[in-house]
Amino acid sequence: MATDKDEQFVGYSIFETFEECYQFGENACFIADSMPSAERFMAAGVADPSECRIDQIGFADIMSDYGVSSGEYAMEAAAFSRFKAIADQNNVQYRAEPYDGDDSLLVVEIEGVSRVDDD
Repeated sequence: MATDKDEQFVGYSIFETFEECYQFGENACFIADSMPSAERFMAAGVADPSECRIDQIGFADIMSDYGVSSGEYAMEAAAFSRFKAIADQNNVQYRAEPYDGDDSLLVVEIEGVSRVDDD
């Protein structure tokens, strides 16, 4: 895998400081494609927005299983497009399916993610 590609921007995730975890969408760590979209997701969530922060997520974060989602992520379309370009350049295998037939949210299962329980 090309290390110069590892830090490329993919999207944003919401971290709940009280629960010390990232918010999930459809049992997969959620990655918004823009800051306004992340803010909307945070506002609609069950956590108090004052107990959350929005983190910028890069390719290296995803490949190191930053959200402890075992390599499965719920990505908005533009975030997936950015991820796909980097993954394809690095020969990373993944499977993506629209959630409930909606192409605006893709559930992506990624091979080769360094899962927390692998250590």
